[in-house]
Amino acid sequence: MINSVSSSITDNKKIEETEEKIIQFLRDHPEVEIIIPVIIGLIITSRFQLRGSNALIVNLAVASIARQIFMNLNKVSPTDATAASTAANLMAESETNSPYKIVHKIPGRIRLKVPQLSKDVEFASNVQTLLNEDDHVINVRINGAAASVVIYYDAQGLSDLELGLRLLSIMNKAQGSEL
Repeated sequence: MINSVSSSITDNKKIEETEEKIIQFLRDHPEVEIIIPVIIGLIITSRFQLRGSNALIVNLAVASIARQIFMNLNKVSPTDATAASTAANLMAESETNSPYKIVHKIPGRIRLKVPQLSKDVEFASNVQTLLNEDDHVINVRINGAAASVVIYYDAQGLSDLELGLRLLSIMNKAQGSEL
């Protein structure tokens, strides 16, 4: 009985070490998040000999599942579980209370849906100005008709939580500022 318990503890420790290595590898090589879904999609479609729309549907499903897995791996670090749970709580709270919604995100680029952009030209101008002044922002593209903003940013040294809080702060500042 004692041997099985110590074996279980050793196995759990090995799993945690492996998870940490995978998370660190993904952080060091963000391009893997783009390549792996494509490779898995190709393997599945060729294995089942899928062509045309069937192959497209399978590739989209695989890409979606892979993105979810990578997002979960990036959010959770076994060594920093409390920070991850705090970040998840803040993000969930801001999603329910915030008029801003993330439409798409990859490292270095994020697209937000901001309904006020289509209604308020001054707000759109303030957002553009404030984002361009930010040190991490490389380029900003606002589409008022679509009520969206695409932000290219320097992803190095900026966590998802820091980016989210930074963007939320800029949006709130743009709402109340007279530039």
